[in-house]
Amino acid sequence: MTTAWPTAGAQRARVPTIVAAVDSLARSAVADGLTPALGVAIVMDGAVVYREAFGYADVTAGIRADRRTLWYVASTSKMFTGVAVALLASRGAVQPTAPIAALLPDVVWHPSVNARALTLADFLAHTHGLADTALVMSAAYTGAVPERRWPALLGLAPASGARDLVYGNLGYNVAAMVIDRLRPEGWKQFVHDALFGPIGMQHTYARVSGLPPARIARPHRLLGDGRYRTEPFAKVDATMNAAGGHLATLDDLARWTIVQMDSGRLEGRTVVAPEAVALAQQSLAAHTRDAARRFAFFDRDGWGMGWDLGRYEGDRMIGRFGAYHSFRSHVSFLPDRRVGVIAMSTGGAGTALTDIIAALVYDLAAGRADALPRATARVQELHVRMRSARTAAMARDSAERARGLTPRRVPTERHVGHYGREGYGVLTIVERRGRLAYRWGALQGTLLPVDTSGARFETLRAGGRVMVEFSRSPGGTSAHLVFDDMLLPRVPSTRDGRPPVQSR
Repeated sequence: MTTAWPTAGAQRARVPTIVAAVDSLARSAVADGLTPALGVAIVMDGAVVYREAFGYADVTAGIRADRRTLWYVASTSKMFTGVAVALLASRGAVQPTAPIAALLPDVVWHPSVNARALTLADFLAHTHGLADTALVMSAAYTGAVPERRWPALLGLAPASGARDLVYGNLGYNVAAMVIDRLRPEGWKQFVHDALFGPIGMQHTYARVSGLPPARIARPHRLLGDGRYRTEPFAKVDATMNAAGGHLATLDDLARWTIVQMDSGRLEGRTVVAPEAVALAQQSLAAHTRDAARRFAFFDRDGWGMGWDLGRYEGDRMIGRFGAYHSFRSHVSFLPDRRVGVIAMSTGGAGTALTDIIAALVYDLAAGRADALPRATARVQELHVRMRSARTAAMARDSAERARGLTPRRVPTERHVGHYGREGYGVLTIVERRGRLAYRWGALQGTLLPVDTSGARFETLRAGGRVMVEFSRSPGGTSAHLVFDDMLLPRVPSTRDGRPPVQSR
């Protein structure tokens, strides 16, 4: 399709036109089953011009999405952490160019890491070059190692040998450690008091406990007949981390976006230091890998403090995206056009819908004549993809039922026990009615056999498929399992059958 580039005289579509176009697209997308739930907000010229939720936050329980719904923002949390660091920097409390070894003097780094040559900015820009599994596994999935002990896990993260921009979570977990050292209240409370409070974000939380479960949007699984089934929300307080760990309403995210777009101002007053907002949006590193330079319809140039920095059709764009299980979050704005979009979804084709909606708003704001036909064509492509997804879901469901009945050559009781290693906590395998189940901190699930060997299984982790394989040494004297490429040796139980306490 040929893009109709705006001419010098092209004018922004009127607000009612933009609102009507987005509302129609979002309503029809949910009604047609492209996603079970969708939340959208649009901010323009310092005000919220649209805010609406569609579908069901919990399909199985019949709970509709509305303005009170708390959406899990996943990796979009990095923007909160990044701006918090920028705020501390604007106050002179920290220098982003300071060596991380000086900022975290008690950390014993992996022997391959020269922490004196790495700065806080390197961690914020994903150019630190550390290969981590242990810390991120606990922070994002298991919570098996408490956050107060995460600094010790940095000793298990070797240098990867690459120093270009490679996106990950570790940098923002390290940034939170720096905030913890500078602020006695800790990073969560500092972000709340210094940012959420002044902005008026009264319904943004870095926890799950104490919140009404009915307000939290749930992940959903697409079934072969096109319906959706609610799945458990696997996040707990221990896994709500600085790289991905907040629940928020559309209203709060809209207020946040206005402040970031309008240099710290909201409703006629300064609520966040303009220097901090500007600092967070300055480029720390450029993308050097071709695969990372394009995301959906958007060009990505590099990274600031918690922000993706790039362009949409030539317009400067600042944004942050997140995905976990079936959740998808999109927060972005075009500062020069003073328009921003918040779009949240919980399954199906919602991932693509969030980006289509943002692109539609931006095309209308730029006065592009083909804005509506372009968005319509993209939605039609989603319908085609969803037909294929339903077929795949039908085959998947059938295969899972068949695997559950597959005979096993090796008695499952041989696998029952505890598995773990330093920095990872303990994964416990039990047998329930002839099937294996596991618990690893907050993570739990059933193991389905993938063949008749009795050694290879499959499970789901945050909606994604993970292979689990059991094996023994040639002499049969030791055993271990491999969980998604992580090797966990069997560990002895205590006398009362409980797993041993890990030293780290």
